[in-house]
Amino acid sequence: MRFRPGARFVRMSLGIVVTVIGAAGCAPAPDRARHTVDEYRLNEKLRRQELGLCANDPGSPGNSPDCINARAAGRAAGIGSLRELPPLQLPPKK
Repeated sequence: MRFRPGARFVRMSLGIVVTVIGAAGCAPAPDRARHTVDEYRLNEKLRRQELGLCANDPGSPGNSPDCINARAAGRAAGIGSLRELPPLQLPPKK
């Protein structure tokens, strides 16, 4: 059977594209966090425990979803609500 000129190239290219897409589809799913930011914000003991694990081994779990969520909850809990902050004591005008 004879193919048109260039058909073999198209056929090989299509085979490569299908192979690459198939291999990409088999990649492992990214890790999911065990706890949400709200859970870490409400449970200080859990947040401190997770932050301790993250600080103890910053190489491997430092960028895990749980470490990111615990840090975000710590920032949110540390600041609190702006409505709860005391008024600023500015110096009087001269």
